Amino acid sequence: MGQEPWRATKRRERLQGWDIDVARGERLIATFAALALHSAVADAAAAGRARTIAVLNNLPLAAVVEATTTKRDFEILAAMQTEHTDENEKASLDYFRLLSYQSGRTGLWLPRLRTELRYSLTTLTERSRLSAPTCADLGQWAEKAGLA
Repeated sequence: MGQEPWRATKRRERLQGWDIDVARGERLIATFAALALHSAVADAAAAGRARTIAVLNNLPLAAVVEATTTKRDFEILAAMQTEHTDENEKASLDYFRLLSYQSGRTGLWLPRLRTELRYSLTTLTERSRLSAPTCADLGQWAEKAGLA
């Protein structure tokens, strides 16, 4: 997401303009991405595919973009696991869950973060030299960029 410095700067400015703490906003975007990935894998499992790393790796990024576009917050949360070993992960997921119930100005955070995530994933997909990049490709790009 943040390979290009100007893009990261623009994202941080947008987060600040929405009154979202930048560090928290970036964690929430990452949480949203993980939930969308998890939801897309759950959809694949519902269609008869096993819940394996191979299924995740072969999942087209377009399916994750679709999950961020078509699924409502509660649908994405429905696929969320209930047990967490990492306290930071648990805190991020709990905060995401709380945001899904908010109204007013804070209630706009998730739709805005959804838009930011969808834009980032769509940009990565469109810029790829591959015709249908997968989640494995995303992992390789993140590793090459030093983000993984």
